[in-house]
Amino acid sequence: MNMEYRKVLEYLEDLALKLGVEVVYEKLENKDFLATGGLCKVKGKFKVFIDRSEALERRIEILSRALSCFNREDIYILPYIREILERARE
Repeated sequence: MNMEYRKVLEYLEDLALKLGVEVVYEKLENKDFLATGGLCKVKGKFKVFIDRSEALERRIEILSRALSCFNREDIYILPYIREILERARE
C-alpha cells in the first residue's frame, strides 16, 4: 500500500509541474497558519507548500486539494488520479 501511495504522490507532483505549480516540502513552523500546507501564490507563481513531516496520505490530500482547482482539461490524467482530484473538490 505504501508503494501505491508513493506512485500517486509522484503522479500528482508530475501533474503539478505540467500545470506550472511548484511543490515545496519544508518544515512549516507556524502551526496556527498553514499548519500542514496548502496552495498559495508567491510573486505571481503558484506554489503548494507541504510540511515535510506529513505522512504520504496527507501529502496526497494536500496536493490533490490544491491541484483540483486548476483547469486540467488539456492534460491526460489517469482515471484513478482524476477520481482523487474530483473527491478533493468536494
